[in-house]
Amino acid sequence: MRKTVYLIIPLFALPLMTVSCRMAPKEELGDTVAAKVFEPIDTAALHRKQAAEMKNIKDSADIFYVGPATDRGKLQLISYPSRRDTISIGRTRHIKRSGTTDQGHVVRIALWTKGKDTLVSKIEEYYPTVKNKNSNKK
Repeated sequence: MRKTVYLIIPLFALPLMTVSCRMAPKEELGDTVAAKVFEPIDTAALHRKQAAEMKNIKDSADIFYVGPATDRGKLQLISYPSRRDTISIGRTRHIKRSGTTDQGHVVRIALWTKGKDTLVSKIEEYYPTVKNKNSNKK
């Protein structure tokens, strides 16, 4: 008798479980997301645009960024404002400094040349002037 009761109870429970699964909400996704989300970015066009912007930049002859490889003997200078070119140049024994000339700052340099050696003799912090677009309006 117990065996039949144990067999009958699961037979009633099984249809209830399948009915509950059929009552789950149904999602019709369709075409709800724009196709451009799945398209890869055209990196060639992006690089062409960046190269065209960089080509128009003219670097200064004596204004540089102080690079991270600067130490007591050598001064790493990175071109301003494009940061495309890097030079590593020696320092004179007594270098004249004015302002903050730490790594990452914009500096103006003065070179001292004797024979074939060219050394940095003076470094001063440079403050680039920012042109205000609203200053021309009346």
